[in-house]
Amino acid sequence: MPMIFRRPLPHAPSARMKVLAVFLALAAAQAQAGTTAWKGRGDILFSGTSTLHEWSGKVTAQPFVAKVTADDAGQLQRLEAVVAVKGAEMDTAEAGRDKNMRKSMQAGDFPLVTATMNAPFSKIMDAGSKTPARLPFALELLGRKHQVNGKISHWKAAGNEASFGLDFELSLKECGITVPSVLFVVRVGDTIQVHATVKLQRSND
Repeated sequence: MPMIFRRPLPHAPSARMKVLAVFLALAAAQAQAGTTAWKGRGDILFSGTSTLHEWSGKVTAQPFVAKVTADDAGQLQRLEAVVAVKGAEMDTAEAGRDKNMRKSMQAGDFPLVTATMNAPFSKIMDAGSKTPARLPFALELLGRKHQVNGKISHWKAAGNEASFGLDFELSLKECGITVPSVLFVVRVGDTIQVHATVKLQRSND
């Protein structure tokens, strides 16, 4: 009688293999969920007008940490961060103007300008958009809080790094800042334009 060779049937997965598969699936889901920390830095440019000419300045924000929360499906849910700027470090490249600016901002009594962000991504993303479009935050200046809705531009994200631009306007009057005129002739315009370049890097800590 001829010998018949049969291909061996694959073994059914053992209980141990099933448990391992479930564990790996849960681990993958947990890796997408929860909160991740991103180390951030921001370079800020601000500009305004006066009776005679336009003017501008710059300052670097203090290093900060942004926290991003995602759900079990990996969908982004919330962004939290507190970004601080030292008023004494704001620089317009003109000593006299810097002195008046810091005096007007009462930098001695209120050394920090802080932006507090705690926003759901539903307020950051436009419907159908794949990139953030705006960033609402509370700005504290001279002990007063102001609600600001910044506009995001040039969003880039790859791997563990992200960067974007953020633009918004401030009213000196609404912020309680009074800038004295020079010789009763040169007056500073009320609107200040602010542009920040923000860079984020996922923390490995």
